[in-house]
Amino acid sequence: MTVFDPTQYPELRNLFPELTPVQFETALLFAFGIPQKEISVLRSVAYKVVRQTITEARMKFEPASLTGLLTVFHVRLV
Repeated sequence: MTVFDPTQYPELRNLFPELTPVQFETALLFAFGIPQKEISVLRSVAYKVVRQTITEARMKFEPASLTGLLTVFHVRLV
């Protein structure tokens, strides 16, 4: 089940060209404040898959923490 279809919002997707569609969807849901366990339920994947996806997205931006990833998303979205 797709919770958020990035192809419907190319202007948002274009703000994060370094992320894969799955990384973008997962990180965006996380940036909106949805807990990782809830994202795993919404995306019908294991919790550790969500954790790994968020970690991979974070590493592409090189922030030191999850808060750094949230900051990158909030700054680019605004």
